Amino acid sequence: MDDVHAHHRSHDRRALTSSLILVFGFFLVELLGGLWTNSLALISDAGHMFSDVGALLFSLVAIIYAAKAPTPAKTYGYHRLEILAALINGLVLWGLIGIIFYEAYHRLWAPPVVKSGPMLVIATAGLAVNIISAWLLYPSQERSINLRSAFLHVVADGLGSVVAITASLAMLWWGWYWFDPLASLIIGLLIVGCSWRLIQEATEILMEATPRHLDIQAVAQTLENVPGVKNIHDLHIWTINTGLYALSVHAVVNGNCKKDFVRCEMAMLLRDEYGLEHTTIQIEEEATACGKFCLWQPRRPQSGT
Repeated sequence: MDDVHAHHRSHDRRALTSSLILVFGFFLVELLGGLWTNSLALISDAGHMFSDVGALLFSLVAIIYAAKAPTPAKTYGYHRLEILAALINGLVLWGLIGIIFYEAYHRLWAPPVVKSGPMLVIATAGLAVNIISAWLLYPSQERSINLRSAFLHVVADGLGSVVAITASLAMLWWGWYWFDPLASLIIGLLIVGCSWRLIQEATEILMEATPRHLDIQAVAQTLENVPGVKNIHDLHIWTINTGLYALSVHAVVNGNCKKDFVRCEMAMLLRDEYGLEHTTIQIEEEATACGKFCLWQPRRPQSGT
């Protein structure tokens, strides 16, 4: 399993590095081309491509650090750095949207002349770069929310290139220069759609919410069905990183059962039925159970005499 993970990590690093080189190179081309043609849509797409550069670089750093071994100070290692990278990437996209919308609003009322022919060539080349980058990242994006954030950046930028191509054709054929700021607004909305779920998922992981694919009530019922278990409490399930989940639970058992057997049975059920391997199970005998079953009450202060 470790060899498989190491192979995936190596492949993911190569894909991110290749995409980073491609995107950064074309960002410079698109920025200069947008300034030359006076196209807000092209400049917006270049700005989005610059955020792609930051996203890919941050994702690459995160995936390198996530491979480091845990330390006494960071017992889970650096897995959460990938989640943080995904959240920051999404928020950067939203900041970019605000800038695009502001400039597009002013240009809608007084659209400037745009050099549509060169804009069409640059936007088409940009789309080709995005397609290649998306192809490189696609095999990796299911394994990590961090890599999925980088993939979504590239996909959203590809959609932006399609809109920029459409705008350049509208201006080239019909002289609709107002279509350029309108296209930039559409690009902004595409970015919102692509990043909304990403930010939501990253926030839920950082808030240690129960993974969406797991029904905590079903997990609790499965554990309570183990022979010897009277009930469970303090059940928590959370995500450390994409595909890496943790669980902790207290199980109250009757005094006649073998506690080690119960613990092993619960651990195997969690692994086989729910894919939960990183588990902490505390066994409590019914007569001495902690939590809400505890008979001990805090001592009340005596009134003064």
